[in-house]
Amino acid sequence: MRPRAIVDNVYWVGVNDYIKDLFESLWPLTFGISYNAYAVIGRDGVALIDTVDERYAYEYIGKVKEVVDDFSKIRYIVVNHLEPDHHGATSIALELMPNAKLVTTSMGSRILYSIYRVPKDRVVVVKDSDKIDLGGKTLRFIYTPWLHWPETMVTYLEEDKILFSCDAFGSYGALQNGLFDDELDMDFYIEEARRYFSNIVAKYTKNVLDAVKKLEKIDIEIIAPSHGPIYRSDPNRIVDLYKKWSQPNVDKNRVLVVYGSMYGRGEAIVDRIVDRLRKENLLVVEHNVSLSHPSYILSDLIESYITVLVYPSYDAGIFPYMDSILRIFQLKQVGIGRYVAIVNTFAWASTAKQATEMLLKAGFKIIEPVVETKAIPDEEENKKIEELLNSIISISKQ
Repeated sequence: MRPRAIVDNVYWVGVNDYIKDLFESLWPLTFGISYNAYAVIGRDGVALIDTVDERYAYEYIGKVKEVVDDFSKIRYIVVNHLEPDHHGATSIALELMPNAKLVTTSMGSRILYSIYRVPKDRVVVVKDSDKIDLGGKTLRFIYTPWLHWPETMVTYLEEDKILFSCDAFGSYGALQNGLFDDELDMDFYIEEARRYFSNIVAKYTKNVLDAVKKLEKIDIEIIAPSHGPIYRSDPNRIVDLYKKWSQPNVDKNRVLVVYGSMYGRGEAIVDRIVDRLRKENLLVVEHNVSLSHPSYILSDLIESYITVLVYPSYDAGIFPYMDSILRIFQLKQVGIGRYVAIVNTFAWASTAKQATEMLLKAGFKIIEPVVETKAIPDEEENKKIEELLNSIISISKQ
């Protein structure tokens, strides 16, 4: 995609990555991803808002060259966030842009050298709400720490009311047939935005809500994130979704069932649970933990108030794929404010206690009773499953 004007003298100069299989070497990029970067051209100089992944450095520099005829005019490269998908190309850009200095937060300046070895005399530290005037284009810098690193900020272009929002409001998916929300299939990109949120940002929901509250005081007409569509027709749509996804009681009518089954016997218990919950008019989403990537499980968890886990013990431990997703839940702290039910099937060693401890550390509230059962439940175990189902239904109707 060629450079595109967002408004007069503001250009998208990003790239699309269709090669990378996994974002952060963790999350599937089935449809690629965009690295959005921007050029803001004022009367007195130019600022670049972030760069791109190092592998696309020369494609990026070529796009900048199309909109900035003389690289000596480039005064600043704004570092909203230090991760290499945003700034892998920055060291190369600095070599070609002799007058450019990096603009970052105080925390960013402390981290910058360790990642990129940029000389300190090429770094400008800005405080919250500091401004840079490019001549008719004024950049205001707004601290948004822990979205999703401690140094993160966003940049607001005052005259054009554009928020360059960094990883906030971003999405997986390369920009295939357009750049703006009114040019693209937004049903697809909203699904990918939810998955991106759950994978990258979900641990920091308090910081998301703090940032949204801070940004709501600003008149924003366009949101230009670092990944995915630029929102010009309805910027509030993605902001409202971020607020929704940051609240644990997103949808009390929605239940996520995550299960593992070594020989298929546990699936009979899953079917029983799912059938009963659907008879209560609950929306049930299922994931087989052996087949579904954690990226998609997290995405569905973000919109669910209750999660039900059904899994077998394995070598006196938690079934490995379930163990893996529980560790990710714990790392991402996605259980805060949410409920979880546990059904552990076993032949000779229950691991329900281990799972309970991990889920408590992830922030979940445990729905009682925690069920420990043989793969084919006996009468007493069936009663416990029924009691658990009644508890789930009761919580969903609170």
